[in-house]
Amino acid sequence: MEYTSRGLRRRGDTDKWEVTLSHIDPYTGESIRTYHTVEARTEKQAQRKRDQLILDLEREGGAVGSTINVRDFLDHFLEVKEASKSIEKSTLVGYRYEARKISSYIGDVRLCDVNIMVVEEWMAKMVSEGYAPKTVAKPFRLLKQALKYAVGGDLIKKNPCDFCKPPKRKKTPINALDQADRSRMLRLARNAQPEPLGYMIEVALTTGMRLSEVCALRASAVLDEPALVVKASLGSGEHGYYEKEPKTESGIRTLPLTTRTWSGLQALKKDMLRTLGEFGVAGADPYLFGTWEADSKPYNPNRLGKEFTAFCKMNGFKCTFNDLRHTFATMMIGKGTDIRTVADWLGHASPSVTLDVYADVAPEAKRESLEKVKACFDVDMDFLFGEDEADPAAGSASGIPGLTFTVAQLELMLAEARAREKAQREADGAFAA
Repeated sequence: MEYTSRGLRRRGDTDKWEVTLSHIDPYTGESIRTYHTVEARTEKQAQRKRDQLILDLEREGGAVGSTINVRDFLDHFLEVKEASKSIEKSTLVGYRYEARKISSYIGDVRLCDVNIMVVEEWMAKMVSEGYAPKTVAKPFRLLKQALKYAVGGDLIKKNPCDFCKPPKRKKTPINALDQADRSRMLRLARNAQPEPLGYMIEVALTTGMRLSEVCALRASAVLDEPALVVKASLGSGEHGYYEKEPKTESGIRTLPLTTRTWSGLQALKKDMLRTLGEFGVAGADPYLFGTWEADSKPYNPNRLGKEFTAFCKMNGFKCTFNDLRHTFATMMIGKGTDIRTVADWLGHASPSVTLDVYADVAPEAKRESLEKVKACFDVDMDFLFGEDEADPAAGSASGIPGLTFTVAQLELMLAEARAREKAQREADGAFAA
């Protein structure tokens, strides 16, 4: 940012001089004048201090005198993001929501006045009003991203968010159904009404698909073998739901199905295509659980969420539709499926994501792994851990091959130990005297 001198004058008979500078606001393109004070005895000294002031301001790149506030800047930032098409429409909707949250607290603060204290006080106020750490962290991340853009545009000299941390998030416990509940849910789902609800519950419970992915399934996703292809999901934009590609290549995946689930989906697919053919619509690829028409509409995710909530209340389940995905992941890990396979099945970009979420959700798997530890030793591990009696098949009183003692030998060792202990006590008494 370049500064230009517009005037230098002494204030009365003092050693204080008023320096008038101007710079172009990179956000609005307007010329902004700023006024500064330097101290000097002569005009020549004042000129040198003015030149040094200009050098310091240009080195800092500060938005001195800028009238841009946080609210206007965030609006501009999101307009740039939208125009560049660098983010999904559903992500943009979320960003606008978080931007309004930020603006309700610090929207009137000038961008150049945003510092560490302003950011910390804003987050502390949200916490004091009862917002969860996760709810505070989301707008913080958006502000940090926006201020990084401001630094690049010479609007501010540094990003105060680089020196702040949002409240520490508490890891939410995974809510997964146990074997009895998931079996009961599967039986009830096959009789659920309306009919698509039962199919969608069964698909989510047996494949771990996301709610948005289940709603986005088309007829062509069901293959001629017991499997289906996940290649799209639904996003929420300003004008409703729309179909979009997964965020990463790993989101596109082929999932095996049980014979029962595949047969049900095949029957649904054939009925749908036959009905459309009777109405003269050939070659269409409608949504599997959506409307049966040429311009098929997907099953509304909000509707699915509400219907599933009602289904759970009627049948005594305490979970959300997304918990079906957690249930699938935990039962796969619990049955010994390796993490990489589970990550591929869930569509995670990396197994580390799976480990981060599901590291401690299958204690029964850890208990079962103890048997593998025992199998690695040629000794009776249970006896070593405190069992009252040794394994008769071990062939030794100690349970360890090569270490066998008779009763007489054990009594002798005990007597020797007692004698050593008595001698030690007598020696300690003599030393104390």
